[in-house]
Amino acid sequence: MNSKQMTYFLAVVDHGTISAAAKALGIAQPSLSAQMQALEEDLGVSLMQRGGRQVQLTEAGQLLYRRACTILSLTDQTVREVQAAADGARGVVSLGTISSCSTILLEARLPAFRAAHPQVSFALVEGNTYHLMEKLRRGDIELSMMRTPFVEEGLDVHILAEEPLVLAARPVFFAGLAPGAVEMAQLATLPLIYYRRYEHLLAAALERRGLTATTYCKNDDARTCLLWAQAGLGVALVPRSVVAMLPASTLEQRAIAAPETLTRVALVRAKDRQLSHAADTFWTFMTAGGENIKK
Repeated sequence: MNSKQMTYFLAVVDHGTISAAAKALGIAQPSLSAQMQALEEDLGVSLMQRGGRQVQLTEAGQLLYRRACTILSLTDQTVREVQAAADGARGVVSLGTISSCSTILLEARLPAFRAAHPQVSFALVEGNTYHLMEKLRRGDIELSMMRTPFVEEGLDVHILAEEPLVLAARPVFFAGLAPGAVEMAQLATLPLIYYRRYEHLLAAALERRGLTATTYCKNDDARTCLLWAQAGLGVALVPRSVVAMLPASTLEQRAIAAPETLTRVALVRAKDRQLSHAADTFWTFMTAGGENIKK
């Protein structure tokens, strides 16, 4: 078995049929069929069930698919690293990020990294946490910037910063409240607009005080929270640094008098997965010092 056979095998699985894979690879279908048959004969096992609309992998085929993905990815990374070894770090870091991490990412040593490693560039993938977690586990991206809470199993998690959640709204929503931090009893009466992933954190903080939230809107993007608050629809509950994403806004910002309403910004990688030379350089630079969590 060689890398060419593995590449052909992955193409068949990813495209669903031998004919579609042959077209994508630019080779004749009979030739690809012969390659698959030769691979099965070399291994002495059946890798796929034919006859349906799409190929179905046997248990052995599923195992080969997983291993082939890893082997080919490692081969590509090794070639890039060997080529880069003589010239220092270069290449592209495939980095995921959620919108609420943008400010932290730009402030957390990224300009210093660019100065130290000018040959390294970035392919940024933006999305919500669930979308980025799936891409990270599939290997579509190598690293991701995310905010807690998220499921940390199978990940190496390095905490870059901690910051509290704050309230942001037009001043009219805070009329009648005492200056300074908003007490949880007062917060519970406000029409809240918040990122769906903070629902459990918010509910737990309120339940400890025998309170429940007055929810106006749950959504999947911190920017949406701010835009709705800017429109006068309610009170945004967002990480403190996110408020700066609307620099010309008329929103008033208030702290929350509850220490547990805290979120942490993390740089994350899939555990035990080999990084490219560029991504490994970025990880090492960003995680120098601080807190690292492996689960």
